[in-house]
Amino acid sequence: MFEKKISDSKLTVIRTSKKNSGQIYDLERRIFRVNECFSRSQLRYLIFSPNASFFLLRNNNFSVGFGIALRNKLRNGQYKGRIYSIGALPAYRSIGAGKLLLDAMEKYLIKSNVSFIVLETLKGKGGAEFFFTKHGYMESKFLPNYYPYGDAVRMRKTVATG
Repeated sequence: MFEKKISDSKLTVIRTSKKNSGQIYDLERRIFRVNECFSRSQLRYLIFSPNASFFLLRNNNFSVGFGIALRNKLRNGQYKGRIYSIGALPAYRSIGAGKLLLDAMEKYLIKSNVSFIVLETLKGKGGAEFFFTKHGYMESKFLPNYYPYGDAVRMRKTVATG
């Protein structure tokens, strides 16, 4: 568990069971625009995937952010990690909540022996690309029309396995 004390708040990140997918579904709709969110069937698919792990960012007893990480075995025998979705409510951005959540997800993936971590984000999306660059991710590919609402970039970070 990762923790950070911010004024009267105590932020923690927990790896959660998939039974909390309803909280993630609701949080996602409060964090992102509707056309950026998973459908119920997409989320259900992830719930039953043995490669998916769910994380909740909590402020005291309230969920204020979430993350979904994937781990896949490649043909060469190595493992790839993927930050599939990550978000925090606007009030918790710019105070270290996103970093705390990302650090927890990366630590989990590293302990799962991934060689690198990838993610996709909307090109120029309100600071997300900058956020990931600041945390060691490098653009590896431009993805035109990746989303119905815009272009994306694939970003990659090589990690030391633990």
